Amino acid sequence: MYGNQVLPNLLPFFEKELKIDARYSDFPQADIQVPPPMLNHAFLEELGEKDFSRRSFEKWERIMHSHGATLEEINAIRYTTLKRYADVVVYPNSTEHCEKLVKLAVKHNVCLVPYGGGTNVTKAL
Repeated sequence: MYGNQVLPNLLPFFEKELKIDARYSDFPQADIQVPPPMLNHAFLEELGEKDFSRRSFEKWERIMHSHGATLEEINAIRYTTLKRYADVVVYPNSTEHCEKLVKLAVKHNVCLVPYGGGTNVTKAL
């Protein structure tokens, strides 16, 4: 339906003129082998667990926070592998918690990568 109009011939028209198969379905995502996280135990111990809604070492959460949305990154995640993966994903609850996180990262020589909506197309990750 388009513009409140039923267009029963639109899909066949596109398939014929554009020579596409609208019923094509891509294969499912293959499992990805991810190296275990490299943990800075002193940093994690001092970070604690109370100032954050949670922290995650889960494989797919680490994967999803390790790439942006450039064609190169999407292709890598789909067909090969990423060059590096996040070791831990932390969800701070407030500005103060973010400040604490940054101070501890400096103290323990930990690299932080802020992550927003996941639509990064600037290869900043």
